[in-house]
Formats: sequence, C-alpha cells, structure tokens
Amino acid sequence: MKLRNAWVVVLVFAALITTLVCIKCDAEAGDANDVPSTIRYEANIPAGGVKPAGVALENPHQDDPQSAQTGAKLFTSMNCDGCHGGGALGMIGPSLVDGRWHYGGADEEIFHSIFYGRPKGMPAYGGLLGSEGVWLIVTYLKSQPVPNVGPTTSYEDPATKATPAVDVPTPLVAPQPALPTTGVEGLLAKYGCVACHAVEKRGVGPAFKDVAAKYRAQTGAAAYLAKQVKSGGAGVWGMIPMPPHSDVPNADLDAITAWILTSK
Repeated sequence: MKLRNAWVVVLVFAALITTLVCIKCDAEAGDANDVPSTIRYEANIPAGGVKPAGVALENPHQDDPQSAQTGAKLFTSMNCDGCHGGGALGMIGPSLVDGRWHYGGADEEIFHSIFYGRPKGMPAYGGLLGSEGVWLIVTYLKSQPVPNVGPTTSYEDPATKATPAVDVPTPLVAPQPALPTTGVEGLLAKYGCVACHAVEKRGVGPAFKDVAAKYRAQTGAAAYLAKQVKSGGAGVWGMIPMPPHSDVPNADLDAITAWILTSK
C-alpha cells in the first residue's frame, strides 16, 4: 500500500512538472507573435516597481500620409463612424480626435483597444482586420488635428429656468472626403473598393498594379477576378479577408476588372 501511494505521488508530481513546462512553452510561443497578449501602458504604475511582461509595439505606418488616407477609408468602410461619428469626432461612442482617451492615446494603446476591443460596446476588430488593418486606422486617427472647441449653447432648465453651469458644446460637423463619381474610378468608390485598395501602394488589400502584374498574362484573368470580387476570399494576398460583393452588377464588374488588369 505504501509503495502504491508513493507511485501516486510520483505520477502527480510528474503531471505537475509537465503542466508547468507546457505553460512556459505556450508563454514563449506567445512572445514570438507579432500581436502580444499585453502591452505596457505608460499611465499604469507597476506594483512593487515590477513591470508585467509585455512586448513593445511600433506603428509601421507612423506619420505616413498615404497610410492615413487608407485608414480613413477603412474607418468608414468598417462602419466605425456609425458609433464614433464622421471624422471620428464622436457620436454614440467617444471622439477619437479630441486628445482625450479612456485607455491611452499612444499608438500602441489605440492599437490594443481596436485589436482586442474594450468593455461596454467596443468590438474586437483584430480577427477581422489583422494587425495591418488596425495599424492603418491608428495612423489615420493620429493624423487628425485636435479640433478647436466648438461654440457652446446655454440650455435653460424648463422647470427651474436655471442655466446649467457647464454649457453643452455644439456638435462639430466632420468634413466628408470627395470621391470620384464618374468612370471606373467612380465605380470603385461606389462599391467601396477604394477602402482597401489603391493603384500604387498596398493598403488593407493589394495594390491594383500588383494584382494586374500577377494575373494580366493568365488566361481567363478577368473572369477569375470577377469571381473573387463576387465571392470574396482570403489567403492569396494575406490573411485579411476580402468580403464578397455579390451586389455589383456584371456590367460594372466587367469594367472594373478590365481597368484593374491595365493598371501599372
């Protein structure tokens, strides 16, 4: 009986060691990912002066105007303005350009908020956009100038006829970017293609010139691209998925694919 109990103790100890080794391996594997499970917030004070583990993030598109423009289109196409308002000036959700942040306004802190989401309504977009898409939106938000305080209007309480101590700011109206309305470029804007693609430079999706270079010489290239647009997909140009656009009429789709294949 004593020998049997001793073996039980040995087996339990071995299982414990194996579990600890697995946890350590998982932690080390996590450190290798480009998206960490945690970051170091500048405003946080570490208990006992010991900082928690974290990986330093760096925005690969910092201060790049083209990336900011792509991020602005992505901000709209992902319906971010449905909560945060046009130009991210604030609506149901808070303003993202007034310099005030609940969870930190450094690039990596904003990245973390978008990628993993926040309590009380902010979805996690990392699974849909990936690191690249989130960084583009961060670049757009950080490129926005902090707006001047808008004019205020005093509101009188109908019951007491008293004026509130703090005036309520008049909502600011965000400027809307002008998009082409005619020709193939107008079609690209109409169907949201320009939210992810540009001619010269890669955005969320590949540049049109790169798509043309890959498929131009292939037989049935136009039909293949049309099918990709209609059905959507992922994996050819990275892991960020392309949503299906089954609503695009065949005539418009033919014009778009023919134009893309001539891009240089």
